[in-house]
Amino acid sequence: MGKILKILISVVVIVIASLAAIIFTTDINHYKPDVIQLVKDKTGRDFSIDGDLELAFSLIPTVAVEGVTLGNAAWAGDTPMIRVSRFEAKIALMPLLKKNIQVNRLILIEPVIHLQTDSQGRGNWNFVTHVNEETPSSTETASTALPSLNVNEVRIEQAVITYKDGQTGKMTDLKVSSITANSAGFAHPLELVVKASLNDSPVSIDATLGSLEDLTNNRAWPVSMVTAIDKANASVKGQIGQPMDARGLDLDFTFDVEALSHLNNVAGATLPDAGPIKVGGHLADTANGYTVSKLIARLQQFELTGELSVSLAGERPAIKANLNADTLDLSPFQKEEKEEKNDRMFSNEPLPLEGLNTVDVDLGLHANTLITKSLTLNNVNLALVLNNGKLMVNPLTAKVAGGDVNINLSLDASDGKTARLDNTISIKQLELGLLPVMQKKNLLSGGKTDVDIRLAGNGGSVSRIAGSMNGKLLIKTGAGRMANDTVDLAGADVIFSALTMLNPMSEKEQFTEMECAVIRFDVKDGIATTDKGIAMQTQRINIVGSGAVDLKTEELALALKPVAREGLGVNIGSLVNAVQITGTLVEPSAGIGAEGALRAGLSAGAAVATGGLSVLAQGLFQKSTADENPCATALGEAPAQSAGSEQPEKKKSAVESTVDTAKEAVQGVTEGAGKLLKGLFD
Repeated sequence: MGKILKILISVVVIVIASLAAIIFTTDINHYKPDVIQLVKDKTGRDFSIDGDLELAFSLIPTVAVEGVTLGNAAWAGDTPMIRVSRFEAKIALMPLLKKNIQVNRLILIEPVIHLQTDSQGRGNWNFVTHVNEETPSSTETASTALPSLNVNEVRIEQAVITYKDGQTGKMTDLKVSSITANSAGFAHPLELVVKASLNDSPVSIDATLGSLEDLTNNRAWPVSMVTAIDKANASVKGQIGQPMDARGLDLDFTFDVEALSHLNNVAGATLPDAGPIKVGGHLADTANGYTVSKLIARLQQFELTGELSVSLAGERPAIKANLNADTLDLSPFQKEEKEEKNDRMFSNEPLPLEGLNTVDVDLGLHANTLITKSLTLNNVNLALVLNNGKLMVNPLTAKVAGGDVNINLSLDASDGKTARLDNTISIKQLELGLLPVMQKKNLLSGGKTDVDIRLAGNGGSVSRIAGSMNGKLLIKTGAGRMANDTVDLAGADVIFSALTMLNPMSEKEQFTEMECAVIRFDVKDGIATTDKGIAMQTQRINIVGSGAVDLKTEELALALKPVAREGLGVNIGSLVNAVQITGTLVEPSAGIGAEGALRAGLSAGAAVATGGLSVLAQGLFQKSTADENPCATALGEAPAQSAGSEQPEKKKSAVESTVDTAKEAVQGVTEGAGKLLKGLFD
């Protein structure tokens, strides 16, 4: 037994001595040109090693080198794709007996890696390999066979990785604390662990991938990966058929986060505090793009399902989606309204119209219930198409507060500079009293309302579009009960203040029984006018109004006059002469005054622009207004002058004729009416 042990010890000593002899007698720099040429052949890129190859002998010999550079793709500029300050390779002893290099661990210190794509989406990591067959062989080259190379583990420390999107120009910087890749061999699966930070948010990746052999040979490559970014988690599982080309995707994916705001640092923006959110689906590629099937997106207890595809074959990316939801809550994604003081309701800021020319969209959406901060909509159906800079909503239908909403909209920004807006909004039997803002203030009960808005305009900003509007607006409300006390209804308090001033019973009775109400405006070149087109009929008085809104300057000039209904016990002397609404859409004001005050409150420019509003107002007050059916008059269903009037019919002045020829609608009479309509679709 002792003799056998001595023999074994002798064998070990001989082996170690032999290995030492091989290592110390082998000039590892002898292989340096071959290594450089091998990398060039495998990548088609320039490759250089600035320092000598150093070999440190121990039980696990280590090769170290400084200053390694791998060139970039020809189209990517002069910046190297990879630059490494230092790398170390720990080499197994036993394979050296056969002059094979088995690298147990490869360590890269402070590498700088530049990744980028070109305008067609091609990445600089796609290598063009070649072998120069015309290179003459020398006696030295022929007698020196390049040893086989196998790497089991790669570790990267303190790396900086940049990525530039060649289509958008966006830059992303990633600081990597460490990347470790382990494999039993070139043909075995690869284990990958990454620890990094993105915009100071921790990032970790744990993955099991296919072999390097399959990757470099562009064969089917299994993928199983779990990623954590701050408090968000994502997973991908499946395979990539042609990994070097990023083709043949067959991947299931999931993403979840407690709240989107947890990703503020990563996104570089303030995201809504919405969550928890979970998204999953199956990703595959097509001949022209990508598809996401079995899509499921959950926000809290709400779920959105459907399919999504992206085509890259045309001049612009084309996105097509068909989505369905039982209940969809958008309120967490809506910004809180800030009490900002603006001079104008319609912004003068140029619209980002060029964005409509960067992508095409075909979206179909159905939701049984759609929740927003201000409204709940039912049976929502949306068909939206964006093609070549022209946005079409045809249609958007929904049920709101018992009414049916139908919207058709066209916004043509195909030239990228100005937009042509055409829209039709039809609302039938909307019960105003059921709107949340009305219920909250207990302002109105009943009040079934029809709305008909037809507008057209063009310009490069909302203000210019509004200032060029042509069309009409008609709001017709049925019977309802209205609270008499003035309330602050998102700016509409001006309107209700005016009604309170006109109603002699407002201080004696809690409610006013309204039989009907009408607002009708015609619009031409941004000037909205109405001649007795504002009307309200109550049990005791009728209210009739006329005036104009200049959408270019946003100036208001409206007059409302009460008329007592005969036999209902209202003292005519208790009625105010008139209430005028002046100011602007942003700052309207209501006050008691006669036609002279109204005329004085209107600027000369606005008076000219509106075709002589003062003449129109004066005509209103001079005529008999004892109209038993003012709502019908406002609708154009009855003569403008009562049959009982003693005033002979007068020939219209040129100014009045100009006013009468104004066509088509305005989006609001005052800030209150505008915001009330706007609230339907916020």
